[in-house]
Amino acid sequence: MRLCPRQKRALNALLSAPQMRENLDSIAGCSNAPELVAGLRRKGVSIPCDRIERYDKDGKACYPGIYSLTAEDKLVVRDWLKGA
Repeated sequence: MRLCPRQKRALNALLSAPQMRENLDSIAGCSNAPELVAGLRRKGVSIPCDRIERYDKDGKACYPGIYSLTAEDKLVVRDWLKGA
């Protein structure tokens, strides 16, 4: 599987732990992690996004997403990264 450096960095991070969108932006070196994840999904991994409750600076509830790899995704991703 052909992966760009941003995708590789994002996948390596997701292999180690679920990641918040902002973390993936920083780790991958991009400013639109949702599009990066969408591109990876088009390549065949599911990368679920769960909404978690957090509070913004004004104390209001918000529900940012946290991305993770399924057990099946991890098998596929490890195979991809071996060949990359």
